[in-house]
Amino acid sequence: MTAVRRTTRQRVFAGLRVAAYLLVLGFLGYQLWRVRDGLGESLRLVGWGNALLAAALAAVGGVPGFFGWRMLLAGLGTRLSLPVAVRVFFLAGLTRYLPGGVWPAVAHAAQARPLGEPPARLAGAFVASQGLAVVAGLAAGLVALPWLVASDPIWWALLPMLAAALVPLAAPRLLGTLLGLAQRILRRGERTLVLPRRRTLLAVTGLMAVGWLVSGLHVTVLAVALGAPVSGAMTVGIGGFALSTVAGILTLVMPSGLGVREAVLGLTVATLLTGPGLVTLVALSRVLITVGDVASTAAVLGLLAWAGRRRARPSPLIDQRAEGASPS
Repeated sequence: MTAVRRTTRQRVFAGLRVAAYLLVLGFLGYQLWRVRDGLGESLRLVGWGNALLAAALAAVGGVPGFFGWRMLLAGLGTRLSLPVAVRVFFLAGLTRYLPGGVWPAVAHAAQARPLGEPPARLAGAFVASQGLAVVAGLAAGLVALPWLVASDPIWWALLPMLAAALVPLAAPRLLGTLLGLAQRILRRGERTLVLPRRRTLLAVTGLMAVGWLVSGLHVTVLAVALGAPVSGAMTVGIGGFALSTVAGILTLVMPSGLGVREAVLGLTVATLLTGPGLVTLVALSRVLITVGDVASTAAVLGLLAWAGRRRARPSPLIDQRAEGASPS
């Protein structure tokens, strides 16, 4: 009876996962369909070459964050092989396009069960990695500070915000609050999660910062294509994108920071562009990031499936040996 219940529960969870990912894909499709009328004109203004380069930078910018999350997870006591870690990270990452900020943590926990790992540990690693991503994002935002302050002194407020965000790095035990939050949400897991060392936290934060620098360059490419000066586009592109995405992370209600991220990005890029150029950049940035997320996830899962089929395929040499060893 217990085995039957366990099988039924596994099927239910599998069905819920499939339904969640179908919902995400439907929501992403709706976002792209909603902006279809102005997309062609935006691509014409920017140019296909610049758009493809910007999309590639936005997609590659997420890779350092993956390795940072994996390093943090290892510091908490769970070491996943590269293929398994890729599958968990990218599949769970798609759920950030669902309304509400808890779904990625829940998706990490759901994928932990088949792996035999504590759900709260994987969820806690994700929550903590988001916290460190906020720290790195605020630090990357300082790149744009001189240009932003020249436009409006209110941007000096970034300095106390960054100082407050650095507290978890100065006192790593405060990250236990984030990990404990994940445990309370899931209502299960280990009694105490072993916190990683400060060296690990600094390394993860450094990887997150690299990710911000790379992904922010996609805004730089779009801004220069629309006529912004290269010097300003370099700093505001990187810093403005980091600040806008951090604002989106902190906005838990909207899917992937929808609306909030665009508003903050618009405020920063407004120091470079105005009018149609500003609107084009903000809208095209969202579209390219969305397309990049879907394309990179599909490519990763496709490669994993192809590699799995190759491993499962028997070697012809082994087959020949087996035939030669069989009695005639």
